[in-house]
Amino acid sequence: MSSDCSRGQVGAKVCKSGLSGYGIVLEAAAVVLDVDNIEMEAAFWGTMLGEQPGPLRAEGGWITVGSLDSTTYLTLQKVPEPKIGKNRCHICFVVPYVDEAVLQVLAIGGSRVSGSRSGGAVKMADPEANAFCLGAFRGSKNGERATLC
Repeated sequence: MSSDCSRGQVGAKVCKSGLSGYGIVLEAAAVVLDVDNIEMEAAFWGTMLGEQPGPLRAEGGWITVGSLDSTTYLTLQKVPEPKIGKNRCHICFVVPYVDEAVLQVLAIGGSRVSGSRSGGAVKMADPEANAFCLGAFRGSKNGERATLC
Protein backbone atom coordinates (compact mmCIF):
# COMPACT_ATOMS: atom_id res chain seq x y z
CA MET A 1 0.00 0.00 0.00
CA SER A 2 1.01 3.61 -0.35
CA SER A 3 2.11 5.91 2.45
CA ASP A 4 -1.44 7.38 2.44
CA CYS A 5 -2.39 5.03 5.29
CA SER A 6 -3.25 5.58 8.96
CA ARG A 7 -4.46 3.45 11.85
CA GLY A 8 -8.23 3.30 12.41
CA GLN A 9 -9.89 3.12 15.85
CA VAL A 10 -9.63 -0.66 16.07
CA GLY A 11 -6.09 -0.80 14.72
CA ALA A 12 -6.94 -1.46 11.07
CA LYS A 13 -4.64 0.14 8.58
CA VAL A 14 -6.98 2.49 6.70
CA CYS A 15 -5.72 3.56 3.30
CA LYS A 16 -7.18 5.72 0.60
CA SER A 17 -7.61 2.61 -1.51
CA GLY A 18 -9.33 0.61 1.27
CA LEU A 19 -8.32 -1.44 4.28
CA SER A 20 -5.08 -3.31 4.42
CA GLY A 21 -5.49 -6.79 5.91
CA TYR A 22 -9.18 -6.40 6.85
CA GLY A 23 -12.57 -6.73 5.24
CA ILE A 24 -14.64 -3.79 4.11
CA VAL A 25 -16.16 -3.23 7.56
CA LEU A 26 -14.22 -2.37 10.72
CA GLU A 27 -16.95 -3.31 13.22
CA ALA A 28 -20.72 -3.49 13.65
CA ALA A 29 -22.16 -0.28 15.11
CA ALA A 30 -25.74 -1.41 15.70
CA VAL A 31 -28.31 -4.09 15.14
CA VAL A 32 -31.58 -2.31 14.29
CA LEU A 33 -35.00 -3.89 14.80
CA ASP A 34 -38.05 -2.44 13.07
CA VAL A 35 -40.94 -2.15 15.54
CA ASP A 36 -44.42 -0.69 15.85
CA ASN A 37 -44.74 -0.04 19.61
CA ILE A 38 -41.33 1.41 20.37
CA GLU A 39 -41.99 2.00 24.09
CA MET A 40 -43.16 -1.59 24.71
CA GLU A 41 -40.27 -3.04 22.69
CA ALA A 42 -37.73 -0.77 24.45
CA ALA A 43 -38.97 -2.01 27.84
CA PHE A 44 -38.74 -5.66 26.70
CA TRP A 45 -35.26 -5.37 25.20
CA GLY A 46 -34.01 -3.19 28.08
CA THR A 47 -34.97 -6.01 30.47
CA MET A 48 -33.38 -8.59 28.15
CA LEU A 49 -30.08 -6.68 28.12
CA GLY A 50 -30.28 -5.53 31.74
CA GLU A 51 -30.00 -1.90 30.65
CA GLN A 52 -32.09 1.25 30.82
CA PRO A 53 -32.92 2.29 27.23
CA GLY A 54 -31.66 5.68 26.09
CA PRO A 55 -33.98 8.57 25.24
CA LEU A 56 -36.36 8.52 22.30
CA ARG A 57 -34.98 10.58 19.43
CA ALA A 58 -35.95 11.65 15.92
CA GLU A 59 -39.48 12.55 17.04
CA GLY A 60 -39.98 9.19 18.76
CA GLY A 61 -38.82 7.13 15.80
CA TRP A 62 -35.54 5.74 17.21
CA ILE A 63 -34.20 4.52 20.54
CA THR A 64 -30.95 2.79 21.45
CA VAL A 65 -31.75 0.13 24.01
CA GLY A 66 -28.33 -1.02 25.12
CA SER A 67 -25.06 -2.67 24.30
CA LEU A 68 -24.83 -6.10 22.68
CA ASP A 69 -21.04 -6.06 23.19
CA SER A 70 -18.39 -3.39 23.66
CA THR A 71 -19.03 -1.70 20.30
CA THR A 72 -22.43 -2.86 19.01
CA TYR A 73 -25.76 -1.48 20.19
CA LEU A 74 -29.33 -2.72 19.86
CA THR A 75 -31.42 0.07 18.37
CA LEU A 76 -35.16 0.15 17.65
CA GLN A 77 -36.72 2.00 14.74
CA LYS A 78 -40.46 2.72 14.67
CA VAL A 79 -41.93 1.77 11.28
CA PRO A 80 -45.49 2.14 9.98
CA GLU A 81 -45.83 -1.28 8.35
CA PRO A 82 -46.48 -4.46 10.37
CA LYS A 83 -44.07 -7.38 10.50
CA ILE A 84 -45.10 -9.98 7.94
CA GLY A 85 -43.54 -13.42 7.79
CA LYS A 86 -40.30 -14.81 9.12
CA ASN A 87 -37.29 -12.67 10.05
CA ARG A 88 -34.48 -13.10 7.55
CA CYS A 89 -31.99 -12.28 10.29
CA HIS A 90 -32.04 -12.86 14.05
CA ILE A 91 -29.76 -12.40 17.05
CA CYS A 92 -28.38 -15.38 18.98
CA PHE A 93 -27.76 -14.68 22.66
CA VAL A 94 -25.51 -16.60 25.03
CA VAL A 95 -27.16 -17.34 28.38
CA PRO A 96 -25.81 -19.36 31.32
CA TYR A 97 -28.95 -21.52 31.72
CA VAL A 98 -31.35 -21.86 28.78
CA ASP A 99 -34.40 -23.19 30.65
CA GLU A 100 -34.28 -20.35 33.21
CA ALA A 101 -33.75 -17.75 30.47
CA VAL A 102 -36.78 -19.07 28.55
CA LEU A 103 -38.96 -18.65 31.65
CA GLN A 104 -37.65 -15.11 32.18
CA VAL A 105 -38.35 -14.15 28.56
CA LEU A 106 -41.88 -15.54 28.81
CA ALA A 107 -42.43 -13.56 32.03
CA ILE A 108 -41.57 -10.24 30.34
CA GLY A 109 -43.84 -10.77 27.33
CA GLY A 110 -41.77 -12.83 24.92
CA SER A 111 -42.87 -16.10 23.38
CA ARG A 112 -41.30 -19.43 22.53
CA VAL A 113 -41.22 -20.08 18.79
CA SER A 114 -39.71 -23.57 18.76
CA GLY A 115 -41.06 -26.32 20.98
CA SER A 116 -37.69 -27.93 21.65
CA ARG A 117 -34.06 -27.00 21.43
CA SER A 118 -32.67 -26.91 17.92
CA GLY A 119 -28.95 -27.55 17.92
CA GLY A 120 -28.74 -26.55 21.58
CA ALA A 121 -30.60 -23.25 21.23
CA VAL A 122 -34.22 -22.21 21.77
CA LYS A 123 -35.90 -19.90 19.27
CA MET A 124 -37.86 -17.14 20.99
CA ALA A 125 -39.64 -13.93 19.90
CA ASP A 126 -40.18 -10.49 21.38
CA PRO A 127 -43.73 -9.10 21.84
CA GLU A 128 -43.86 -8.09 18.14
CA ALA A 129 -42.62 -11.50 16.92
CA ASN A 130 -39.02 -10.47 16.15
CA ALA A 131 -37.12 -13.76 16.49
CA PHE A 132 -33.98 -14.42 18.53
CA CYS A 133 -32.27 -17.49 20.00
CA LEU A 134 -31.04 -18.40 23.48
CA GLY A 135 -28.17 -20.85 23.85
CA ALA A 136 -25.72 -21.90 26.57
CA PHE A 137 -22.72 -22.11 24.25
CA ARG A 138 -20.38 -19.95 22.26
CA GLY A 139 -20.02 -20.65 18.56
CA SER A 140 -16.99 -20.34 16.35
CA LYS A 141 -16.46 -19.36 12.74
CA ASN A 142 -16.09 -23.06 11.91
CA GLY A 143 -19.43 -23.96 13.52
CA GLU A 144 -17.85 -25.55 16.58
CA ARG A 145 -19.61 -24.95 19.90
CA ALA A 146 -18.14 -24.61 23.35
CA THR A 147 -20.71 -25.37 26.07
CA LEU A 148 -20.82 -22.84 28.91
CA CYS A 149 -22.37 -25.06 31.58
